Amino acid sequence: MRRVRRLVFRALLCVCVIYIGICALLLLGQNRLLYIGTVLPPHDPALALPSFNDAGGKQIGWIAEPAGLVRGTVVYFHGNDEEAWQADQNYAPYFTLRGWRVVFPEYRGFDFRNGQAPTHDSVIADAVAVMHLAHQRYPGPLWVAGNSLGAGIAAQAAGPGNAQRVLLFVPWDSMGAVAQERYPFVPTKLLLRLDGTEYDSCVTLQATRAPVFITYAGLDDIIPSHHALNLAHCLGLPPSRIFGLAAATHLDWYEHLTPAQWDLLLSPPLSQHEQD
Repeated sequence: MRRVRRLVFRALLCVCVIYIGICALLLLGQNRLLYIGTVLPPHDPALALPSFNDAGGKQIGWIAEPAGLVRGTVVYFHGNDEEAWQADQNYAPYFTLRGWRVVFPEYRGFDFRNGQAPTHDSVIADAVAVMHLAHQRYPGPLWVAGNSLGAGIAAQAAGPGNAQRVLLFVPWDSMGAVAQERYPFVPTKLLLRLDGTEYDSCVTLQATRAPVFITYAGLDDIIPSHHALNLAHCLGLPPSRIFGLAAATHLDWYEHLTPAQWDLLLSPPLSQHEQD
């Protein structure tokens, strides 16, 4: 009997050690899981897009300008499995057609910024710095937007970056909530909170004055739509600021927004706060 108890104890100890090891590996490897675009190849050297540079002249992204009158500037943060030049090509026309200049920052470790390891704190610090730079460089309203991971970054940068409107496409409520669904056997929310990297959009956006608009995809299997709806409920958004696309996926949502919906998102009368 004593031998059986020892065997059971050793088995339980082994399971605990393995479990703790899995938790540690997920915590240590979360950057690799979150910023997976760091392994994407650099863009074609012949890419003919205007670059967006910092105050020292170093490229930190791309910029798209409208052909006519400029209504204002949108800083757009892309997803984790794409690069800023792809976001420029995919999304910029919807904005520039309606008079918006768009800045597409690139994250550390992605594309031409390879060799720099992205972390939660460095990515958010860079995002806020780009917002401030855009505000200094361009007159008029300054909005922030993003999809997927970029929506989480936009939410974090909106307040300190003084955004006057926040456009979130296929967002999460918090990265911890999404991760907990994906790894239900691991206390991911607790681990991310302990690490200070949960990207909690709900908590962050409750402190901003800027109007928030959410677009979600009904067939999203990467960030299921209930996360966007949870965020909308958390923020108390009216239905007029929530755009549900029943037939869209995480990757093609922008093609499912109708011209009229894009107009509602990008061409509404500006509030006094947005004009200041």
